[in-house]
Amino acid sequence: MLSYFLYARGAEVGDIPSLLHTAGFETYEVEFDRLRDEGGLAAFGEPGPTILVGDPRDPDLAILADDPHVVAVLAPPIERVSLVAATRAATMLAAERTQTTTLLNVSRSLSSERDLPTLERSIVHNARELTGADAGSLYLIEEVDGVKHLRFVVAQTGPTDEGTLFNRELPLNTNSIAGYVAVTGESITIDDAYQLDGGHPYTFNRSFDESNNYRSKSMIAVPMRNLRGIVIGAIQLINRKPAFEIVLETPAQTESVVRPFDLHDRSVLEALASQAAIAIENARLVESIQNLFERFVRASVKAIEVRDRSTQGHSERVAALTVAQAEAVNRTHAGPLADMYFTADQLREVRYASLLHDFGKVAVPEYIFGKAKKLPDGRLDTVRLRFLLAIEQCRDDAMREELRELLDKIQAANEPNVVAADADDAIGRAMRHAYHDAGEQRPLLDDIELAYLRIPRGSLSDTERDRMQEHVTQSYLFLREIPWGETPWFNVAEYAYGHHEHLDGTGYPRKLSGDAISPQVRMMTISDVYDALTATDRPYKKAMSIDRSLDILTKEFADRGKIDRLFLDLFIEKKLYEAKLA
Repeated sequence: MLSYFLYARGAEVGDIPSLLHTAGFETYEVEFDRLRDEGGLAAFGEPGPTILVGDPRDPDLAILADDPHVVAVLAPPIERVSLVAATRAATMLAAERTQTTTLLNVSRSLSSERDLPTLERSIVHNARELTGADAGSLYLIEEVDGVKHLRFVVAQTGPTDEGTLFNRELPLNTNSIAGYVAVTGESITIDDAYQLDGGHPYTFNRSFDESNNYRSKSMIAVPMRNLRGIVIGAIQLINRKPAFEIVLETPAQTESVVRPFDLHDRSVLEALASQAAIAIENARLVESIQNLFERFVRASVKAIEVRDRSTQGHSERVAALTVAQAEAVNRTHAGPLADMYFTADQLREVRYASLLHDFGKVAVPEYIFGKAKKLPDGRLDTVRLRFLLAIEQCRDDAMREELRELLDKIQAANEPNVVAADADDAIGRAMRHAYHDAGEQRPLLDDIELAYLRIPRGSLSDTERDRMQEHVTQSYLFLREIPWGETPWFNVAEYAYGHHEHLDGTGYPRKLSGDAISPQVRMMTISDVYDALTATDRPYKKAMSIDRSLDILTKEFADRGKIDRLFLDLFIEKKLYEAKLA
């Protein structure tokens, strides 16, 4: 490498080593100009053997390369100057490469974040970290009822501040710095916010500084443009520091430490702002799709409730109870559940599964939903008519009294809470009686009615119960048609499919047991059973008290190995059953 020197007339040779020595250990750029101005010697180049030659561009310069004394004096300082310059250039190049890598990583990180508040905080933090800014804020343009305004979204101050979400509405005009940038699409760099002259439409508001003993000095604000070039907001940074980790504790420290934002900072921030704008629009799109799907889910729940008004609100309550259990697990830091954690997507997933777990009821005959008695609607009236006819036809007073007593017992046997064994005697006696219809003798109870009245418990016959239980499979068949695999909630159909399974294998429809039943399904099962026990709108049963319901869950289900004891204990201990009342 060649290192050129300039040797001007009038310079004392003895001054040159002193100047070069200074140039080698102090600011190179300053000394370079100083050497030129003072007619001394200036050197430039890269590390390597230094060869002294005259500058061929100036015939008046002496060629000193052949003079061994000059070489001995000038070569070491020139090499030192060259080494300092090269080291600084290498350091700057490495810093730029690191910053470029960081910017690419930030871009990838922003593009993968779907949660809008988290994304907004991340944008401001990364902008501050890339530029060394102490404070930063984010502003987004929004339109409400045809009027655009600027929403002050988030602000951060200091290296450890995660940000405060403000969501404050501001007028969209050029009076503020962020507003000016958002309206005009121009970037602004300010060396000292307190020294703004009156030539700008915007002003700096010192209220935060005055109330927090803060000193805002250097500032930069850049627009956020989407892929179509439309400005959707602005990023504003304050107080560029030599290192992001520095904490500005006093205004005096700010005065001595803070530096102006330079063109490189502006380029980096504008690049970040463009990526941030795209990331925000993508997150908004995802949020819009999620809101649309949320409305679809709620509409589906309403469709179920229209078919089965006796369970109105059941799906919402089951969802609230199940999510409450999962969130309680997340707050558990000791014991067998300490290592279990449900992400935000998993919480939403189990919520959707809970809301839609009964959707298959749309395929169940409607009369089964509201069947409050063992006999189908209208059938008891027919039985009563027969008994009254038989009483009218009977001439024996004792027999007439017996028929009245039997009618009362048959009507009682029609209740779902009456065990069939308790009514067997009355049913058997009724079968020995008959009435006359058009000259023919007919039984008071036919075979269909006998079968219904002998239902062991509840109001559904075996056939009706099978049809009702088909709703689980129907729910699964419906839900699997939705492309859950393209969403973060790909287990919704499977969770809904399992909500009637029991750990001991006695559930339905697949008779799963043990580890084949996921934690999410185990929690949903507890929620479903609890709400069924305490529900006040079931026509076939009375609502049970909370204590009685918890007792049944414990003795009839947990003690018999049907539901998960750990989740039930948490459900009871943390009073999670109160979640449905919220």
